Amino acid sequence: MTPDDVVDALRLPADCAVDVRVPKTQLQAHSDFSAADRRLLQDGIDTLRWAAAIRPDAVGIPAYMAPDGSRRIPELHVMTLRTRTGTKLTRLEELLHRAVPYPILLVSEQESGPRVSVALKRMSHARNDEVTLESPPVSASVGDVPAPVGDAFLGALQLDRQPRSDLSAVYDGWLARTVALRVAAVLGEFAPAGTLGAAQTQLSALTESTRLETEINKLVAQIKREKQIPRRIELQDQIKVKRIALSVAHDKLRLA
Repeated sequence: MTPDDVVDALRLPADCAVDVRVPKTQLQAHSDFSAADRRLLQDGIDTLRWAAAIRPDAVGIPAYMAPDGSRRIPELHVMTLRTRTGTKLTRLEELLHRAVPYPILLVSEQESGPRVSVALKRMSHARNDEVTLESPPVSASVGDVPAPVGDAFLGALQLDRQPRSDLSAVYDGWLARTVALRVAAVLGEFAPAGTLGAAQTQLSALTESTRLETEINKLVAQIKREKQIPRRIELQDQIKVKRIALSVAHDKLRLA
C-alpha cells in the first residue's frame, strides 16, 4: 500500500486534483523555524507533493468560520511525503503542519505502510492572519494494524462518508478516523468515534496507555535486576496497580 492508495481512497472529485511538487524553500521560509528545523526540512524531505485541494466550489461543502474568529477553514489540502532514511518523521510532520496555513491530511510513505497525520489549527493570538497548531499532530500508521483493519480505515476516509456541514466537520471526521486507527493498533478493532470530543477522549486515553506501558516495562526490567525479595515484591505490587490503570485506559478507548 502506498500514499497514493490513501489519496485514491478519499474519492475526491477530479476538480480537487493538484499534483504539484512543493519546493523546500517555500517551507523553510516560515519565520518561526529554527536553523535545525530548516535543516530537517532540507535533509529529511525527499519529495513533498500537494496532491489535492478541497474547496467549497469543488465539493459542495461550505467553508468554516468560527463565531469568535478563532478558526477559519476556507479549504483543506491533501499532501504526500517521501522522506530520506533516518528522518525524524514526527518532528517533520509537525513542521509541515505548521508551514501550511490550511489544515492538511498528510500521508507519508513508510516501508510498513502509509502513515496519516492530521492537526487542528487556530488563528494565532500573536500575529494577525497567521495560523498556529491548536494541539500536536495526530499520526497513525496503516502498517501497525492487520490488513482488514487497514482496509476498513481506507474505506472510512472517503469524503462522502465524512460529516458535510462544513470543511471543519470533514477534517474532524478525518481526525476521528486517524485516532481510531491508533486505537485499532491497541484493541484490534476499527471503530471511529462519532464526535470530535469522543475522539479527543480516545486520544487522551492512548497517551495514558503509552505512559503506563512504558512505566510497566521499566518496572519489569527492574525486577529482573533486583536480587532482594522484599524489593521484588514491592515492584510487583507497583506493576499490578499500573496494569489496573492500563485496563481502565483501555476501557476509555472502547467507550469513547
